[in-house]
Amino acid sequence: MISEWFSHTAHSSQSGREAMAFPWHETPLGDPSTWDETLRQSVRLCFSTQFPVMIAWGPEMTMIYNDGYAQILGPNKRQHAMGKPIREVWTEIWDDVETMFGMVFSTVAPVGGAEHKIVMNRSGFDEETYFTFSCSPLVDSTGQVVGVMDISAEITDQVVSVRRLSTLDDLHSQMQTSRGDGVDRMGLALEVLAESVDLSRSAIMLESDGQLVAVPGSDVGLDLTDPEGLYAAVLREGRTQFVGHDVAVPLVVDDHGSMVGLLVAEGSPMRPVDSSLVSFVELIASALSGALQAVSAQRAVLDARDARTALIEATERQSRETSIALQQSMLTPPVQPCGLDLMAWYQPSREDLQIGGDWYDSFLTKNGCTTLVVGDVTGHDHVAAAAMGQLRGLVRAIAFDSEQSPARIFERADTAIAGLDLGNHSTATAVVAQIEEPAPGSTGTSRTLRWSNAAHPYPAVVRADGSVELLRRTNDIPLGITQGFDRREHEELLHEGDTLVLYTDGLVERRGEILSTGLAQLTDALADGHARTIVDLAEHVLSSLAPTPTDDVALVLVRVLPAGDAR
Repeated sequence: MISEWFSHTAHSSQSGREAMAFPWHETPLGDPSTWDETLRQSVRLCFSTQFPVMIAWGPEMTMIYNDGYAQILGPNKRQHAMGKPIREVWTEIWDDVETMFGMVFSTVAPVGGAEHKIVMNRSGFDEETYFTFSCSPLVDSTGQVVGVMDISAEITDQVVSVRRLSTLDDLHSQMQTSRGDGVDRMGLALEVLAESVDLSRSAIMLESDGQLVAVPGSDVGLDLTDPEGLYAAVLREGRTQFVGHDVAVPLVVDDHGSMVGLLVAEGSPMRPVDSSLVSFVELIASALSGALQAVSAQRAVLDARDARTALIEATERQSRETSIALQQSMLTPPVQPCGLDLMAWYQPSREDLQIGGDWYDSFLTKNGCTTLVVGDVTGHDHVAAAAMGQLRGLVRAIAFDSEQSPARIFERADTAIAGLDLGNHSTATAVVAQIEEPAPGSTGTSRTLRWSNAAHPYPAVVRADGSVELLRRTNDIPLGITQGFDRREHEELLHEGDTLVLYTDGLVERRGEILSTGLAQLTDALADGHARTIVDLAEHVLSSLAPTPTDDVALVLVRVLPAGDAR
């Protein structure tokens, strides 16, 4: 008989109902009534969100997942994945998964990736896929890491679409700037198509003396002569035809549909044959048709393209400048509490048209407690900048008015985000930290630091002796994912001369590098930071780790001053 807590959690989704019907007592997990509280909380989160979530728990890494993750499994795997060891379900990628899980277990820290390529077999063929994901450790009641929570977002369609758009962009550029007749231009087009990983082979045929002749550079292995093949079918029907991964499209140069050529392309065997592949080849054919039609009017086309590009760049540049001005207007000067030296920096990305949602905040609550917030809203556009302003004001108002502890502040923020229907744009990672006043009557300067971490990079402390400590504590989920989640809170003592360092991920994350590499570089940059002023230390860290940042960076440093130093 299924446990009441489990049925209440899982009944509202298809995967949940499958989980309810599964004979868990036959697995190493045992009956749900015996499950560890951490596993129960993880399962509740799994089935309460639409984000793809998978839990691997126990000695065999037994799988539990929600409807979002079921879509990732594909039609073949999801028929038998529930309750199975992950190595049996993801056999073809187990080596990579095992390595990643091993890092989670050994570091007791999340491991993630952005636009991570995975070749998986979920639909009967080896498929190229891309994911942005985070694998977090799950710790049982004894304090041991016994599982992993994988929160993933498949971005294959986006990556492939961007890649195909890049091919089309390159093709348009070549067609609009090249010189020569139609054959010369089609030869250049074949060179562009040969560079596309989305096409295995391609061929172009043009009319010559009443016959269609293959342009030099065409792949001779494609069906160009078979009277029963694609070539003949397009000639008969006058429209797009495809068989297997091969797609053939007529080249038409006027409104009357006069066909002057033919494009034949073979899609990548690592991508499904679907409407997007056909549309991609048809867009290529459209570009080729336009090039053939516009040979005599190339200069006008080129001028129009340049003008349009300049207008787009000017519009996007204005949008970026406006968003950055909005962002910086909300990043007020840091508070200067008695007994603490506090400085904050915001450094925008130097990549064109990349606007981030990073922010910092510092203020005194009514009881004299110094409150610090550092966060990063998902996204890089004016929407992210606006969402950043909403979240910053929301957290500040809750913290000041309630005078509650960091975990409770974030819990109330989750509730407010859901209740005000701020939407997915208000999802963010963040840290809220409170530095308490020294105890009344105390002769020392030591202070208690309390903080709660919503999936944000670990805070760091530069001790008075120059040593560096990353405050590796178990992180919670990002803000805005779900309400009603019980968030954790941590404590640490800050002594005279100690420096607390809070930052956003733009300081430590690099595309193509794992997070642990960036954290190690941060630790090296902070070493012996006690000998520097906090201004010098911040400038040293930024110049070492983010001299030309590809993402926004927010950085806050707080140092405990000696007794009597009021600065």
